[in-house]
Amino acid sequence: MINWGKYPFVRLIGPFALGIWCCLRFAVPLPVSSLLVVMLVLVVFSSAVSKWLGSFRYNWVFGVLLCCFLFCAGYALTEAREPDREQGYFRNDTAMTGYYVARVWDVPSEREKTVRAVLELCCHYEDTLPLRAVSGRVMGYFGKGDSALALRYGDMIAFPAPIAEVEGLANPGEFDYRGYLWRKGITGQVYLRNGRWLDLSENRARIVYAFSYRFRDRLLEALRHCGIRDDEFSVAAAILLGYDDNLPPQIRENYVAAGAMHILCVSGLHVGVIYLIASFMLGFLKRKRWQVLTKHVLLLLLIWFYALIAGLSPSILRASSMISFVIIGEMIRRKGFVLNSIAASAFILLCINPNNILEIGFLLSYMAVVGIIVLQKPIYHLLYVPNRPMDKVWQITTVALAAQLATCPITIYYFHQFSSYFWLSNLLMTPISFFVILGGMMLLMVSWIPYVNVIMGYAVWGMLYGMNAIIAWIEKLPYSIIKGLYMSPLEYACALGLLLLLLLYVTLRHKRYVVEMLLVLLVFTVSFTIRHFENNRQKAFAVYSLRSHTAVDFIQGSRHVVMADSALFSDDGAIDYSLKTNWLKRGLSVRPQMFALSDDFQCDFVHKKNNLVSYGGKLLALWDDANKVDDTLSFRIPVDFLLVKGRSCPDMTSVVNCYEVSVLLIDRSVPVYLAEKWKRQAEEYAVPVVSLYDGAFVVELH
Repeated sequence: MINWGKYPFVRLIGPFALGIWCCLRFAVPLPVSSLLVVMLVLVVFSSAVSKWLGSFRYNWVFGVLLCCFLFCAGYALTEAREPDREQGYFRNDTAMTGYYVARVWDVPSEREKTVRAVLELCCHYEDTLPLRAVSGRVMGYFGKGDSALALRYGDMIAFPAPIAEVEGLANPGEFDYRGYLWRKGITGQVYLRNGRWLDLSENRARIVYAFSYRFRDRLLEALRHCGIRDDEFSVAAAILLGYDDNLPPQIRENYVAAGAMHILCVSGLHVGVIYLIASFMLGFLKRKRWQVLTKHVLLLLLIWFYALIAGLSPSILRASSMISFVIIGEMIRRKGFVLNSIAASAFILLCINPNNILEIGFLLSYMAVVGIIVLQKPIYHLLYVPNRPMDKVWQITTVALAAQLATCPITIYYFHQFSSYFWLSNLLMTPISFFVILGGMMLLMVSWIPYVNVIMGYAVWGMLYGMNAIIAWIEKLPYSIIKGLYMSPLEYACALGLLLLLLLYVTLRHKRYVVEMLLVLLVFTVSFTIRHFENNRQKAFAVYSLRSHTAVDFIQGSRHVVMADSALFSDDGAIDYSLKTNWLKRGLSVRPQMFALSDDFQCDFVHKKNNLVSYGGKLLALWDDANKVDDTLSFRIPVDFLLVKGRSCPDMTSVVNCYEVSVLLIDRSVPVYLAEKWKRQAEEYAVPVVSLYDGAFVVELH
């Protein structure tokens, strides 16, 4: 039986995190004052129960009340931290004119066509109204130019109102970019061309962050000065300093496919290396109590200094917080309860930012650590290896196995893929990355010494080159990454439940957890079977809402045919972002048959001739400058749907003379001003109209 007295934060974090998740998931607005009253009542009742019910058999009442209190506390904290509850929130300002003054809130990053930066609003002013303080954060996209590239963290700028809404979900299964930004406190966006904004020549950077970013920039320049170039520089910047803005897409994909992406993110691995090296160097401080305390204080200072020079990114803050609580546990002689220290760090981070509960990096970090703590030893003891070198290999492998087992449900649910050779990449990369981090730190320390810095630079460059070569080799192995995996929310919950029961079984060795695991596995299997059966019976077509493409998807069972503009065929980014998850959810191939909009094609369930498409008893017509029908026909063609695309000028007179239209669909390839004209003319002719600017149009046929 678990002695829960040793793990107070493990018990506390459950109901607290559940309250946060319920607030974010269901978004039911409850008055914070009412929640505070409920919490006060629970505190009073808890105190009364602990005083009046002295019998041990009633302790569960106090536990239930405490859980309710923590649930309400998590809900209230999350509700109070919502961006729209801030005083002077800019969305509550109805002004559509004037100017906003904002501060560049983070380090601007250069993109292919723009410079992107988060802007923290400070005030709003108009000619006829006094200056008003406003709050909120928006994502700013600046046109590339010397002034935009010169922006730095803390710079003050002015730009004209209004601020646009962030686009929500446009297609089923699409990545929720608006929700992603909302969890980071960003609730709007602005596109600022050159000349549409003004640099106020003032900087209001926070001292700590300004020092961190400037010091990191100097260290990056030191790496360049020591001869680190090209892909090796990008990898070194990511591994040593957490700067991955210049990381080439191909390198990133190689590390993802090899299951070694965590090496490029400054996280627990890097902080652990720093901790081990520093702990070894300070090993002489162990004889007296004050020496041990001094050692732990120096370790804390060193770890947080490293977090500072690494840019104070969320991943480094998580890792530094986790290991700091472990060190503090050692300081107060609670070394044996590492799991409680990890839970305490998670609890504190959730108090600081409740939205962490939905951050994938947060979940992966803590689940990997918990998996290693709980599962590594049982997995290691499954196999006895008498040979000492092979035993070390087995130890490293079991660490990777434990971490992968604990994070597997999350990676499959969110990324729909699994790295087959994670064990091989971790086996090879763990020692190499250790020496890369050690060598990189030594290089930064001697970067000012002539000749020595060049020699060290070549050594580090060689290790980085070898590491990239090994990762590229692993990525090219057969089935290095298994894609196309999908779990429904229910199946994801079952997978997490299985993992939790496995952790409990490994800890307690109680047979009832095996029975419960079998029951959860049964629910998972039933859900998977029902979903698979429904997918085989589905019949539908969808007109997707894509910003720069036109795509119509005809679905029959597990097969589908996509009719799209030819530019979409090679745009893997648009397919991955907007379409692939829906295909996986429906059990469809992510590499379907694709035909150009201008082509005629025929298969056993869909036929296209000229501008007419027949599918499932429905008729779809395409209308643009290249696919118009002679409006002098003596009869009108009855069509269920007419899709308007391209830059065709609105001409409903010709449309109604050609077709008897049930629903007019306006594609997003139609410019906004033309789409509005199409809407007005359709209303004049009493033709129902659906704009794909409002989202994809999906019809389920039975």
